[in-house]
Amino acid sequence: MQDDRYHDLDGEITASAEGLADFLANSIRIPSVTGTERAVADWYAAWMQQRGWETEHQLLSESPLAQTEDIVADRANVIGYPFGRPATGDRVVVVNGHLDVVPVGDETAWTHAPFAGTRIGDRVHGRGTVDTKGGIAAALHALDALRRIGTPLSVVPVVHLVIGEETTGVGTRLALTTAPAPAAAIVLEPTGGGLVTACSGLQFFAVEAFGRAAHSSAPWRGVDALARLLRLRDAMVATANARSAAFQHPRFADVPTGIPFNIGTFTAGSYRAAVPDAAVMTGRIGLLPGEDPAAARRVFAAALAAAVRDDPYEREYPHELIWSGEPYPGWETGDEDPLVAAFVAAIDTVDGDAALHGFTAGNDAGQYAAAGASTVVFGPGDAALAHTTEESVSEADLLRATRILGRAIAGLS
Repeated sequence: MQDDRYHDLDGEITASAEGLADFLANSIRIPSVTGTERAVADWYAAWMQQRGWETEHQLLSESPLAQTEDIVADRANVIGYPFGRPATGDRVVVVNGHLDVVPVGDETAWTHAPFAGTRIGDRVHGRGTVDTKGGIAAALHALDALRRIGTPLSVVPVVHLVIGEETTGVGTRLALTTAPAPAAAIVLEPTGGGLVTACSGLQFFAVEAFGRAAHSSAPWRGVDALARLLRLRDAMVATANARSAAFQHPRFADVPTGIPFNIGTFTAGSYRAAVPDAAVMTGRIGLLPGEDPAAARRVFAAALAAAVRDDPYEREYPHELIWSGEPYPGWETGDEDPLVAAFVAAIDTVDGDAALHGFTAGNDAGQYAAAGASTVVFGPGDAALAHTTEESVSEADLLRATRILGRAIAGLS
């Protein structure tokens, strides 16, 4: 569906399609695995400055948040102001993308070298194309097109390009210290072309069980920590399943559960000919949209306590439930919200397929929602390709996302 209001914007974006794909490819060629984001941060900042944007670097080392991080070094967010810095009373819409990417793993498993930024078959290949340098490329080009044609906006866009999303979310916490607080936030994650208006959250955990070692020829002299951990594991799974069964939400109708639970590691003992005296599992629980993370933690803690209530060894060898890092809060933005309406209208006028979805992957959007901002997640690419050796994005999807982002920001009221 065409809309004459966006004729000039579409023309400007379409004319830069080749440069858009090259921009993404070039950004992939600057590796930025978590902790090593500075080079690509400087590259994005230089691009903005060359186009007349105001920018600033937020150094992690100069923030109290540095105390929460294992890696501080020379890490920095880039804050971009395509239309100048907002004044007091301005309505700010933040566009957030994360600079860091996950490690590549075995490079020989990649069809295309992970940091080559290969363009072939209408696709850009490499680590970060989906998660989230493709979204960053689309957003920066959409905003610059709006700036070049002088589109009058009722909001002031501010770009947050942040560090550390793949680990602790420290970059977005740092970005949220800038003023004024955003009224709305667009978080750039791969959504397959749809719009995410609800997201479940997550909290990482570790559960440790203890016992007494004994020689395997006389296991009755020991206390099997693995057997004790398996009982705790069953309680965690049963609690997660009950929570999933009780959670019904139309945005998550296409997945088995909107609040996934997963155990990622499981280890016990130190020698095959001994009763294990310690065992540990780690994983994540899902959080409902809008749920208080502390309340969810209490539910799981109570389930574990009930599971070992009759365990004769619990007093001597108490289990431990450890919650790791900051939770990623779940959130939801209503269909009637102006930000959602602007995106729906933008998608409808581009190709008439404004599907609304839920998201089960952890991301920084919850931090903006918790700060009171209307929040959506949108971006080019298939999330299933993120963190894989086949990570890539189509140039057509990249261009489509750029058009939609431009129209949505221009249509905000």
